[in-house]
Amino acid sequence: MNRTLLVASWLVVLSLLLPVSALAEEGFPLQISAGIKGGINGAAGHGFDSLSRYTVDDTTYEFRPEYYGHFGTGPAAGLSLELRAMDIVGLEFGFYYTSQTVNGYVDKNEGATGERISRINMEQVTSGFQIPILLKLTVPTNVVRPALGLGIELIRQNDASLSYDETTERGTMGAAYLAALNENNRPRPVNYTVFQFTLGAEILAGPVRIPVELRGGYALGYDQDIQGRADLDPDEGTLDIDTMYLGHFGIYTGVMYEFDLRL
Repeated sequence: MNRTLLVASWLVVLSLLLPVSALAEEGFPLQISAGIKGGINGAAGHGFDSLSRYTVDDTTYEFRPEYYGHFGTGPAAGLSLELRAMDIVGLEFGFYYTSQTVNGYVDKNEGATGERISRINMEQVTSGFQIPILLKLTVPTNVVRPALGLGIELIRQNDASLSYDETTERGTMGAAYLAALNENNRPRPVNYTVFQFTLGAEILAGPVRIPVELRGGYALGYDQDIQGRADLDPDEGTLDIDTMYLGHFGIYTGVMYEFDLRL
């Protein structure tokens, strides 16, 4: 599946290169830049209500899903290709491998006094590919060029894990409680699309460009409700949870080599 996705992405890029080459032959000022980018990639998402309701076959179940709001970071690295006209307007394509380790927690308090008994910690780890397709605007200055990007990013998760542990204070929820969470709450990798924007600059050194970018994104079609992001099996007591993130952000840099296509 990943090989098919990679081939399809580069076929789109090649189909766009054909008209670009025709314009270059007519003397239109076009540039193509290729290279690598990487950096720190982050994500955040909502948890479910502490006491949630889920309907299966006209029967509504009330339970505590113990899936918390989360936030974290991880590395990202991959290939980047940009087509640019007149040093101003461009299209950027990328193919990055990335992973995120996000954490959340909830405090378990004593009912009578409200004092904390312990803290349940949740860790979710996801990995996969991110494929940005962006319209870029660049200010054509001599050395440092401010740049703005806007578009979408395709998220393709390959793997996900979800685990729980406990930080005790005045007591404990018990080993059986933690074992049930680790067994019954099961992460499910998903594919989705993010609306993305970038803000940064590139440093010129001859034909070499060094980009420095801030990236932010918002997942399209994100559902905060448990009914839309999880599947409950009341007979088995399991909850399959989509590992989709609401917010994405990152700090990227890299090295790009520019070719002038004007003949």
